[in-house]
Amino acid sequence: MKKTALLLTTCCALVLAGCSSTEPSTGTPQTTTQSADSQASQDDSASAAATAAPEESTAAPEETVIALGDKMPLADWTITAKKASVEKKIQNGKYQYFKPGKGNAFIVVSLSVRNEGKEVEEFLPKVGYEDKMTTATLIYKDGYEYKPTTLFAYDKDMIARKVQPLTTEKGVVAFEVPKEVAKAKKDLILTLKSKGQSASYTLK
Repeated sequence: MKKTALLLTTCCALVLAGCSSTEPSTGTPQTTTQSADSQASQDDSASAAATAAPEESTAAPEETVIALGDKMPLADWTITAKKASVEKKIQNGKYQYFKPGKGNAFIVVSLSVRNEGKEVEEFLPKVGYEDKMTTATLIYKDGYEYKPTTLFAYDKDMIARKVQPLTTEKGVVAFEVPKEVAKAKKDLILTLKSKGQSASYTLK
């Protein structure tokens, strides 16, 4: 009888041990799942923050437009556009004059230029590389552009004027434009460029 009771006790112990070793634990996996969810939440927050971060502004500064009479440093030049006028013709001596085409007029800009470089330079040369030479453009309503008109044999014409170092030359630059444009002189912009630099005058 004692042997039978002892055998039953041993069998019961073995069955309980087997059940205990094969029963899945529910604590540890839940803890691991919660950690993964927390990490995913942190990653999503970091991604959202990176997406929402504002980009740095890379807009170029606006070009300054100065008034007639002010000095303008431009590459190797110091330029002063003194005044602008509308002319039906440009007198050259007593008997000669320059006259625009029918329906047109001249915008004449008086200016002085000083060569700050160490070599003789041409102001507004007729031929050359645009990114290296000095140019002048009259702009109307941010779209219409007019180039200077050459006044042949006119001693005040500044086109292709040679200027010695540290020397100042004075003269005019003439633009032939439609009369409609000439009447809107206050809306015109004179833009000068030289060696990659640019600056502008308003003709008000």
